[in-house]
Amino acid sequence: MHSDAFSAFRRMPGVAPELRSLGFSVVSQISRDEVAHLARLARLALTDDELDHYAGQLDAILTHVGQIQAVDVTGVEPTDNPLKAVNVTRPDLTAPCLTQQEALAEAPEALDGRFVIPQILGEPQ
Repeated sequence: MHSDAFSAFRRMPGVAPELRSLGFSVVSQISRDEVAHLARLARLALTDDELDHYAGQLDAILTHVGQIQAVDVTGVEPTDNPLKAVNVTRPDLTAPCLTQQEALAEAPEALDGRFVIPQILGEPQ
């Protein structure tokens, strides 16, 4: 949360003073109507019970995110991967393989140096 927004959040009415200092709200962070709106956007048909259930779950998730955002990380160096690993790949070496003729020799049908397979889409060739 941006520091200005976080400061404004702490001053919000309906937030207990002891929770304001930690960035927690005693008021639900997401309403059932907002969950219904998100469900419509995602084209999900949810029952009333599911809306209530997911509203509770999403509120718990948002509360946890708020707890994480409230942690003082002053002086902590940002990292994207503490292991400093790089992509480990094998060398790209040429190895013996079949020639085009050898590969096509066992095919049920070949035409112009390519495998012939049954048409799977309704499109003309």
